[in-house]
Amino acid sequence: METQEIAVRFADLRRVATSVPPYIKDLLGVTEPVTFRSAIEDDFGLCGLDTESLLTQFGEKYQVDLTRFDFTDCISSEVSESSCLLVLVLLPAFLALFILAWTANIIAAICYAPFGLEKARLMLRAGIGNPATIARTLLFPNVSPRPQEKILTVSDFVASAATGYFVKRENVRFILAE
Repeated sequence: METQEIAVRFADLRRVATSVPPYIKDLLGVTEPVTFRSAIEDDFGLCGLDTESLLTQFGEKYQVDLTRFDFTDCISSEVSESSCLLVLVLLPAFLALFILAWTANIIAAICYAPFGLEKARLMLRAGIGNPATIARTLLFPNVSPRPQEKILTVSDFVASAATGYFVKRENVRFILAE
């Protein structure tokens, strides 16, 4: 998406930048510091309807038009109890797969050792990421890490309060107006 240039008075930008983080902190009732980089779901544990409720309350307080915002784009679905049970049931399989993958990498590293220690080191290093990736793909095929632009941060709330409509902070460039 192309970056929008938005003219805003410094006093208005400063007002929303200093009032939004404390407002979110009070609304969520958290004790940890709320910074511009704080991720709403990852840092505060919100998901689904909780995040949607936060956005709605924020929109009402700061008169932010949320009609342009696609809630399904940036908000994770809620985790059901059945998916938690699935994780508990499949945990032994994950651990067995992890140990099996590490064993395979160690055997491969030993086999490559006579041909050069650098290849053996590469095989051992490859074992760090591969078992976890393989297990995640097998156990949770529909779950993939969200790209950075899909993560809601407090800076997105500040940018939205300054513009009057929901916008991701990465997609705007503020120009100070007189």
